[in-house]
Amino acid sequence: MTENRTEELDATEPITFEEFEKQAAAILENHKGNLRDPKVDIKPVVFRGHGDALNKLETTLERHSTKQFSPEQYWNVMHVINPTVETCTGKSWDFPNGYTQDDKKSLPPQEYEFMVHLRHHGFPSPLLDWTRSFYIAAFFAFQSAQTNKEPNVAIYSFDERPKGRKCLYSDKAAIVGCGPTIKTHKRHFLQQAQYTYCKKQVDDEYVYCNHEEAFNRDDPEQDILNKFIIPKTERSKVFEKLNLMNINAYSLFGSEESLLETLAYQEIK
Repeated sequence: MTENRTEELDATEPITFEEFEKQAAAILENHKGNLRDPKVDIKPVVFRGHGDALNKLETTLERHSTKQFSPEQYWNVMHVINPTVETCTGKSWDFPNGYTQDDKKSLPPQEYEFMVHLRHHGFPSPLLDWTRSFYIAAFFAFQSAQTNKEPNVAIYSFDERPKGRKCLYSDKAAIVGCGPTIKTHKRHFLQQAQYTYCKKQVDDEYVYCNHEEAFNRDDPEQDILNKFIIPKTERSKVFEKLNLMNINAYSLFGSEESLLETLAYQEIK
């Protein structure tokens, strides 16, 4: 399946976790062929899990506020909170005196490392987080599934540049993938994380916008999104398999709370 229109993806029929594994592995295997061409700028296929199959692809910033922030406005927010974060955490980040990035270019956001740190600690972010492991995506999908009534979870795969091509439209939503090699919180590496953001030009400035605006654009050569729907009843079987792979709350978060969550699963559930 290579359809990237989200309204049609929502009509996907549920499959077993074993069938998902086969299809996800096939996507990765097919992707390997593209990686062999050194002349083509190929991004890795990444995955994302949702505990509710009906949830849309929204960033935490979109869920927190209806305001559309420009990259510079969001940078100013980070600049304001930076001294408090540094004081309370003992960490430090180098901020320039002002916003200097050219938003017309396809670049990670200015102060990307600090933005990722904030994202991993719950601060509303324009970044949408993904993982290079479909098993880790499955963990996040089924972990949060127990807190809602929807009978199915969803796991997405995203291939930004299947043929090495990327066209950024100034007046239409465009997704920008950001690389994983940064100095930030260890959860970034434990979760094999990567990030995307979506932007478009409104009047004379760029603003962060919803990813589904880009996915709903019919473009078969970039931003390919697949959606896999799996019944929530598969949860126990999936968690048992993931636990044997050492994919659990503690291995992905490394906190004392996640350690106790993992022990509760192993010893009680």
